[in-house]
Amino acid sequence: MLDIRMDASRRLAASAGAAAWLVALAGCASAGPGGATTAPAQDPPSPNPPSVTSPPPAAPTPSSAPSRADDDEDASDPSTWEIEDGEVGPIEIGEDFAETLAELPAQGWTNDPACAWVAFWNAPAGAYTLSFARSPQGDTGPVEAIAIEWGPAQPPRTGPRTDDSGVGLGSTRDEVLAAFPAAQAQPSTIEGREFLRVSDDDQDDGTLFFEYVDGQDGAQSVVLTTADEPAYEACA
Repeated sequence: MLDIRMDASRRLAASAGAAAWLVALAGCASAGPGGATTAPAQDPPSPNPPSVTSPPPAAPTPSSAPSRADDDEDASDPSTWEIEDGEVGPIEIGEDFAETLAELPAQGWTNDPACAWVAFWNAPAGAYTLSFARSPQGDTGPVEAIAIEWGPAQPPRTGPRTDDSGVGLGSTRDEVLAAFPAAQAQPSTIEGREFLRVSDDDQDDGTLFFEYVDGQDGAQSVVLTTADEPAYEACA
């Protein structure tokens, strides 16, 4: 009889312990509206992280466009030379005459002792002549004139051209004026010719002249010079 009572007491104690454990567990939840039990509040999900816009890739530094003087001009072929800023190819107004001549390819250039102040080069088939000159006074001096003169056949678009507009031997007055709107007509002291004169901002670069002779539309010569007018004959 005693054993039966003790077993009942143990079952009663075990039931009470289980009930207490359930009450404790229920206390971990909170009652919602109307007594409903809700799960513990959780932290709201983190908002989407702001999108980060990557800066555009840096544009490659443009390489300098190769200039004709560096890549296209051939010292032995004046047809590739340009006329710009007091220069025709490697020949420059104000540079020493003898040094300039020494730096040019020896083949093709003539510097006659009878006209030592002028050096000239003849294009194949006599298409044009290129020359440069110093003062006839003394044994040396700076380059004072650079001239490109048409040959008898007068082939179009031959010889050195201006760097931007491409005018030169054979260019008409309209073409020169389109390239150099500030060019001014200038009569010559020699009858039968006149010039379009293109002044340079830098007086040290000389003046660019396009020569026109009577009865001819295209420029007979293109001359850079420090003189007021191109010489009629450099060796005269």
